[in-house]
Amino acid sequence: MKRKIGSVMAGVCAAGCVMAASPFEGAWCLTSPSGGAVWMHVEMNQGAPSVKAMWEIGGVEPIKQAALEGEVLVMERPHDRWYMTAKGMRRDILGTDTLRATVQGDAMTIELTRALKDGTRLPVQTMRGKRQAPLPPRPDLATLRFAEPIALFDGQSLSGWRLTNPADNNAWSARDGMLVNTPQLEEGPTAKQFGNIRTDREFEDFRLTLEVRLPKGGNSGIYLRGRYEVQVCDYHGRPPSWGGIGGVYSRIVPLENAARPAGEWQTFDIILADRHITVRLNDRLVIDNHPLEGCTGGALTSDDTLPGPIYFQGDHTSVEYRNIMLHPRIK
Repeated sequence: MKRKIGSVMAGVCAAGCVMAASPFEGAWCLTSPSGGAVWMHVEMNQGAPSVKAMWEIGGVEPIKQAALEGEVLVMERPHDRWYMTAKGMRRDILGTDTLRATVQGDAMTIELTRALKDGTRLPVQTMRGKRQAPLPPRPDLATLRFAEPIALFDGQSLSGWRLTNPADNNAWSARDGMLVNTPQLEEGPTAKQFGNIRTDREFEDFRLTLEVRLPKGGNSGIYLRGRYEVQVCDYHGRPPSWGGIGGVYSRIVPLENAARPAGEWQTFDIILADRHITVRLNDRLVIDNHPLEGCTGGALTSDDTLPGPIYFQGDHTSVEYRNIMLHPRIK
């Protein structure tokens, strides 16, 4: 930080007594001033906070500047702008955000002050959220029951689908039984931005099966309940990574890379149950009933308790989907 922030010991006092745990500790589901999803996790280490966060888009990153000032958790992070270009995602640092968080019970309030590089200080904004709900036990996949499948795409139209942001440009269409995205990407921060597409319907737990085909260098994503991105990208022959096909972006590395070469159809069979995820890619088990720690970048909301849509990422490259079937879980 540009200024030094003092810290308050919250672990062991000078006499050796154990002090109460900090009310900030744990995971938090928040909404940014612009309405985006924010997930934050706080741990205390000898009275000093260690914070990591997913801020609207991108991955989970540490907030390197964080300290306690009495009953306030003070943090600083870059104020950035992400945008898609023909050469991939770009990030501009526009200034610095100072965050002052307070907690009352299971509710968190953050006052955000933004200072731009030119010295301009913007009015204080407020963001709110709540403590993340406890993770349910790992489900027994053998006992899960699912209803008859719902065809999410009729193969002929975009009926039942809409952009996640109506202000974005739409490059999605129905063609030859496929849901097709053909964005014409440009360069620079003023480049035309293309939209993601989501189902009108929202779901809780389910099994989702589909096929996807990518061009060389292609990149998309499958968002479950509009919250957890299963990565879809051209990744044949590379080591497993959370950024590779079949991974959960910034969260879960696949057990293996089961990708086929670009231009070939690839199959997904995904189960989302009790905030645990199982993924089969091309008939190979790549994620085995793994807990979901929190939302991923691009989530519509960070609240794990809410139902949500299926949505496909469309702001990157061309992609084709077909045979999109969802089996709702019977509880």
